[in-house]
Amino acid sequence: MLKSGELSIRLHELLRDQAAPHAIADVRLGRAYIAVRIDAGRLGLSGFPTHGPDRTVPPHPPYADGSPGLSDFPTGEPLRDEAILHSFVALAGAAAVLGWLTAKDAPLKKALALATANALIRQEHSDVAGDSLDHLQLMPNDKVAMVGRFTPLISRIASKGASLIVLEKDAAKGLVLSKGKRRMVLKSCTIAIITATALFYDDLEDILNDLGAPRHVALLGPSTPMLPALFADTPVTQLGGVRIIDAAQILPVVSAGGGNTGHALVPGDDQSFPRQVMQTRILEATALGTCQCEIGKLLT
Repeated sequence: MLKSGELSIRLHELLRDQAAPHAIADVRLGRAYIAVRIDAGRLGLSGFPTHGPDRTVPPHPPYADGSPGLSDFPTGEPLRDEAILHSFVALAGAAAVLGWLTAKDAPLKKALALATANALIRQEHSDVAGDSLDHLQLMPNDKVAMVGRFTPLISRIASKGASLIVLEKDAAKGLVLSKGKRRMVLKSCTIAIITATALFYDDLEDILNDLGAPRHVALLGPSTPMLPALFADTPVTQLGGVRIIDAAQILPVVSAGGGNTGHALVPGDDQSFPRQVMQTRILEATALGTCQCEIGKLLT
């Protein structure tokens, strides 16, 4: 059984030495995403927490590249600890920010740390062609449990004849169930599609513990750390994360509050990321599939 927060602690341990020589060069906090760029030029994304005591952010003036700052759209009350943002301005070390992975009850800090982790991880290759849903090979008799609403996938799942239950923290997006009822849904599913933002809330371990014997468990979204070793002794069979091709195109979109709010990296309602191509790869050593989105460059 996995302990609450165990995977975040493992991720910190896996990347701690790699983070040590790096500084944070830039950070953007938007409505849907967080972007962190380290001094090596690599950029990582994570979703922006939708719940939690530290989820709101202080105003920020327009960025040097002309992107609007956080004061240009509503963000709620100021961040309780403004030193979090100031530490980035002062080019805090990546190792210090990565250490926020071990924080408790601080989803915004963990999201910033996860974006930093994703900047450190080098995911340069893919497996078989197609996207994450293609790789799951849905059948009409499948029972799909979706933890976190991936709006673009819902109609595609329905088109396969599979049943679907969407579990959410927000009642407007899916079912908000008690732990006992959620466990029943997870125990009976044949396929689980889980948002990696569950790492922000130390929920992912409980979700994985509650699964019965699904034939596929996919962890999806830009927050996904593409490190198969992290999930080697868990039920996870597929990782669907992102690889940034052109950070310069991503940063202004994130800082303007753009991107996709459906967590599946497709065009959003306001300003979306440039068109992307998704590929998957199978790692035979761990039997763990990884799904990679190449975003930030127009691809035909």
